[in-house]
Amino acid sequence: MESNLIQSSRQYIVHIRSKDVDVEGDLNSHIFIDLVEPIKINPKEEEIHMIITQAEIPNSFYNVSSNVNNDKLLYNSSVSYTIPNKNYDIDELVRVLNADDGFPVAITYDKFTCKTTLTNNSGSTITMNWSGSTCGKLLGFGFGDIIPDSVIANGASVESTNIADLASVHSLLVKSTTSGNMVFSTRSGYSQVIQKISVDVNSGFIIYLNQNDARQHTILHSNIDALELRIEDQNNNLINFNGINYELSISFMVFPINKTIQEIERKVNIRSRRNAIQGQLNPEESNRLAPFQPPSQIIT
Repeated sequence: MESNLIQSSRQYIVHIRSKDVDVEGDLNSHIFIDLVEPIKINPKEEEIHMIITQAEIPNSFYNVSSNVNNDKLLYNSSVSYTIPNKNYDIDELVRVLNADDGFPVAITYDKFTCKTTLTNNSGSTITMNWSGSTCGKLLGFGFGDIIPDSVIANGASVESTNIADLASVHSLLVKSTTSGNMVFSTRSGYSQVIQKISVDVNSGFIIYLNQNDARQHTILHSNIDALELRIEDQNNNLINFNGINYELSISFMVFPINKTIQEIERKVNIRSRRNAIQGQLNPEESNRLAPFQPPSQIIT
């Protein structure tokens, strides 16, 4: 019995090591791959399905850093403090901030509510300007783009409105300029994402593209001789792997274009021509079948 399942006519695998390719800027998460042997197709008869089949990516990025944009505190309108960039758990974060004379208040953490409390012992009122800071969510203060300031009188304390958020990178998004218009995001509409990879291990371990990550097919209709890839977090920040390399494997499967679609288009064209012929023989029927045409523009 004849099968209606369309099979690929040929397949190519590209194994990518970040240490072997060109990079953009100081981070190895924006890379360029030149294919020594281009993948060629007949665009009228074939299409390419691009799929990331494997990934081995070290969880070597910090959860607090300028790269993930959560390390800056602005207080008293003009004073800026930068949290040292590194990988923290909440106890280490509290220890580092309390040990630093540059941090303007004392901080404690309640393991039952998962919230922080800021206490002002400076001798004068301190205003924490969360809207001008990037560490608000990290410390549990506010949600959204506009966060009310915290005015803390001397000797007073304020508890965070939300829990402390140290899970700064939720997922890795592999993006490519070859993505086309098949992926959408709530942030920007059309997206260049070709694969979403879950961050399901702690720092120091390897993140694998696993069975829980749905494989995404990106359909291309032209030859491929180069690739540009970026690995970003959920907030469009390039990942800083701190000099550690990673590997990706990409499959390119060449399929014949679905002939069923072409047959439908052919039948539609035949029907349109038949209607046009009928309209020529019968003006009244022609008026009924023909699509509305706006009046021609008259140029004077």
